[in-house]
Amino acid sequence: MAEAPLIVQATADDVAYFARRRWRDEHGRKLYVDLAHVAPNGVFVAKDEGTPIGIAIPHALEDEWFLSEIYVEPSFQKRGVGWQMLTEAAKEAGDVTRSGLLEVDELGGIAFFLRRGVSLQTPIAEVSGAIPHENELGRMAAGEYRFITESLEPVGHRAALGQLDREVRGTARPLDHLYFSEHGRGFIFRRDEELAGYAYVWPSGRIGPLVAASQTYLVQFLAFSLATLRQTCGASWCTALVPGTNIRIMRAAMRAGLNIDGVRLFASDGGTLDLSRYVGFHSLLF
Repeated sequence: MAEAPLIVQATADDVAYFARRRWRDEHGRKLYVDLAHVAPNGVFVAKDEGTPIGIAIPHALEDEWFLSEIYVEPSFQKRGVGWQMLTEAAKEAGDVTRSGLLEVDELGGIAFFLRRGVSLQTPIAEVSGAIPHENELGRMAAGEYRFITESLEPVGHRAALGQLDREVRGTARPLDHLYFSEHGRGFIFRRDEELAGYAYVWPSGRIGPLVAASQTYLVQFLAFSLATLRQTCGASWCTALVPGTNIRIMRAAMRAGLNIDGVRLFASDGGTLDLSRYVGFHSLLF
């Protein structure tokens, strides 16, 4: 009878091995490694005779542990390997919400979450395409509201960001804002001295997170983000993770000629989140 895979803390080489296996683009690989570096209880891998065959990477927000990665080689699935890795990786989680993004065709991963009481909540569409022409962006930006826009300061704006994140995303994420601000460009939108929302744009053409205090602000924030990508980052292509319940962004994106490239499922064992005012950053860090 074959011995059970050994569950051990991952080395930097283990993480790099799976980053190469799981992500083809440089941005995804870097984010994978960065998340492994800050995993709250470390990253755990499963090894069969010394060969890595699985990995679990949790990520801690203020009131939530987001499972950035849980992967087991197909020939070792349905043996409890994923659960063993997750048990080790989440030992210090305590009483927090657990969540993750799942590929719709990863039936094993979906079953894994459901068996552990993590419900499937919201479809998340990956929307991408050429950044619309200036005329279209001008039409999108021509809303009835006027905002003051300034650079996002993760420390100076921490309290206001935390309040808005708890309301829209279900948890504050101050450490994530430090990371987003270091590697992307963040902006806040003010209206009548109140924080109306924020958005990050990335040199790769990615938009997100984007958060709005009201659904009626969303399309104007999207237009600003797209224009900033073109003017500041020199991007001609954009990508965003849009919850299916965020109808205003989805409708504006479709009208602007963007396409849906894939769909994932947001899963959580907490209360059902209303993500209609949210655009996510990345499947590894939603």
